[in-house]
Amino acid sequence: ERAFYQDFRRTFGDDEDLLVSLNHPDLLGTESILLMDELEQRLEAVDGVRRVYSLANAVEIVHGRDGAEERPLVPRPLDAASLGKTVAERIDRNPELEGFLISSDGRTAGMLVEIEDRPEDSSFRHGIIDALEGLRSEVARRGGELHFTGIAAQKAEVTRLLERDQGVLIPASVVVLGLVLLAFFRSSAGVALPLAVTGVTLVITLGCYQLSGLELNTMTSLLPPVLMVLSIMTSVHLYDHWLHQRGRTARGNEAIAATIRYLRFPCVFTSLTTALGMLSLTLSDTPAVRSFGAFSALGVMISLGISLSLIPVLLSLLPLAAHRDAPSNPRLAWILQAVEGLATRHPARVVGVALILSAAGIAGITRIENNTDLVRFLKSDNPLYIDTLYIDEHLAGTSSFEFELSRRDGAPLTSVDSMSRLEAFRESLLEYSEIAGVQSVLDVLSTIHRGETGEPGRQLPSDSEELLYVFDLLEAAGDEDLIRRLIDPELGRARIRVQVHSVGTVVAGALVNEIFSEAEEVLGLDHELRITGSYYQVVRDSNRLVLSQLQSFSLALGLIMATIGLMFRSAELMLLSIIPNLGPVIWTGGLMGALGIDLSTGTAMIASVVIGLAVDDTIHYLTRFRREESRGTREAIHRATTRTGRALVISSVVLVVGFWVGALGSFKPTIYFSLFTGLAMISALVCDLLVLPATLVLLDRHSKGEPNP
Repeated sequence: ERAFYQDFRRTFGDDEDLLVSLNHPDLLGTESILLMDELEQRLEAVDGVRRVYSLANAVEIVHGRDGAEERPLVPRPLDAASLGKTVAERIDRNPELEGFLISSDGRTAGMLVEIEDRPEDSSFRHGIIDALEGLRSEVARRGGELHFTGIAAQKAEVTRLLERDQGVLIPASVVVLGLVLLAFFRSSAGVALPLAVTGVTLVITLGCYQLSGLELNTMTSLLPPVLMVLSIMTSVHLYDHWLHQRGRTARGNEAIAATIRYLRFPCVFTSLTTALGMLSLTLSDTPAVRSFGAFSALGVMISLGISLSLIPVLLSLLPLAAHRDAPSNPRLAWILQAVEGLATRHPARVVGVALILSAAGIAGITRIENNTDLVRFLKSDNPLYIDTLYIDEHLAGTSSFEFELSRRDGAPLTSVDSMSRLEAFRESLLEYSEIAGVQSVLDVLSTIHRGETGEPGRQLPSDSEELLYVFDLLEAAGDEDLIRRLIDPELGRARIRVQVHSVGTVVAGALVNEIFSEAEEVLGLDHELRITGSYYQVVRDSNRLVLSQLQSFSLALGLIMATIGLMFRSAELMLLSIIPNLGPVIWTGGLMGALGIDLSTGTAMIASVVIGLAVDDTIHYLTRFRREESRGTREAIHRATTRTGRALVISSVVLVVGFWVGALGSFKPTIYFSLFTGLAMISALVCDLLVLPATLVLLDRHSKGEPNP
């Protein structure tokens, strides 16, 4: 598909055009036409602009003494008294212009800006966008409105918003994480040490990302804040445990050594499971998702190494005056005791509520749709969002599917049969409400034929010789650039551009299937239709997204459960750990379905990320439970909940607040990713401190033969 797309662009040119609209109270008045002509000339002078199509430079073909003749659609001089009336009459004679260069109500003019194809240089696009922004202000001063959209505009806007987000999210993450750590640890060391680990991890990981030649995009822009959250977890557990150990010994190094001995295996396995959850994203077909998963996993393992080496060194350098016991938090201690009591006294009710929530979550998940809408990813007050919807409403659709038509026998498309089938195909496509227009070589052929015969309306020659003559006139027309955007020099491959209204990929994907069904029926088996283009790539990748994320989640779940089984050497605990880790994913997915939030590049990653993070608390809880199990199940649960639970609450709050900082971002998928991942982590904490111990109590009763309520 990539090779075909590159060949298509070599043959017909770049498909990433800019669409510009001009709205003016007196659109066909002298002043407005002069403005249109000025805009066209100034845009063509901008570096990187290949050509501009507009009413000001359009050519109409009319019937003359010798047949079809060319003349400007807008006659010169532009200050003629009857200019507006003349232009209006000529537009009426050329119905092909409607929706393309002028709206159906005659109040909005369209301009198509062709951009040069520079694969190795994307910076010039920003200059074009800057020029359009400058023209927008000037048009407004002259009483008009200028709107523009297109792939190039979207890319430039994404770059601008990414720069804005990096300047907001990283400082906000530092401030928020620092405040949370200070609230729990109440010491400068409790803030400085975890943030030091985070800073070193961030520098190394993003340095590797930069050295790999990658650039930040809407998805990987989340890397810095997510890395800050992920890299802080191990250091939080180490510092919190060290505080408790410090209260038992007068020698600081003994407390450090005891902390490392106690936590090294849980920390290694929690980092490993988190990294596995992130690595599972590399199965995705979407490059941005693969990069996010790979470098998140790399950052987690880097932070593990730094935490186990840097934290002990920094703790040993702290002055004795900085060594203090863990700060007491009576409210947190009371909450943990209440949770432990609820889990041990009413285990069946706790598990029953969890099962009811899971059933509701599964019902909600069935309502989730896989849908990507690039424009509506932006906030509703974004200028590009406003411009795109304006152009979509007043002119042809702002997105386009690019098709290539050819004969399977390799013959030219110059036969009456081929052109008649193409015209029938065009008419059948225009019946779809999602399709705003269809552009092909037929538009030019019918215009030439109308000029040759002098007969009004859209029609094609019905005679083979007459059609070949029209093709000869097309080749001799002189506008080589325009012709080559429509059909190749051998006349065997024709381009069909299907303009689509601004819809999400769930609608667009179904539309593609309908188009090919129409093609099979109308064009027949002797013609081949192939699809490509930037917009189609988005639709294709979005529709593959669900399958690839299901594969990623299944792989992550399997690897994580196997890791837990290996760590505890217990099949029972391995199966038991599924409950507090699968539950949050189901509950979060059900909430998304209930709220009507679609799966997209960002939200589809939530499951794999959550399963990799939620299992961390499970591992720490079960580690403490196994070490205290000789005291009895209830006592082991009490100690695991009230003692290890403190660190779990701290780390989970850090995770949740850290992820929620992403809600300050500019893109809805990353906002949803941040919010729902944070909600899932709250659910995971509830499951680990409530559902998991309740299940342990029920299993203990079952093993002892006690009646199960």
